[in-house]
Amino acid sequence: MTGTVILAKGKHFDVRTIDFEWIAESLRWRAKNSEVAKKVLQSMDEFGMDMICADELGSEELIEFHRLLADVRSDLVGENGLVDFLEKICEAIQEDERFSG
Repeated sequence: MTGTVILAKGKHFDVRTIDFEWIAESLRWRAKNSEVAKKVLQSMDEFGMDMICADELGSEELIEFHRLLADVRSDLVGENGLVDFLEKICEAIQEDERFSG
């Protein structure tokens, strides 16, 4: 099974469920201080879907989501595959037109 991070229409990233859950829990911990973290976890929390949805974030929210994922990535030690996965998402965010807006 997989979990999915949706960045934009037609732009999504699938990851093993165990890794997805780890990312989600890391974001959930940060949601105490971040409305963006709460917002991207809404599909999980309200609808029970294994999705982190960033497709409806505005420019400032997407920049914060990028920062959140960079923080999550920095928590990883010895998990090269997951670090690479998060790096791909961060690179895709930087290429998104909302990021430069």
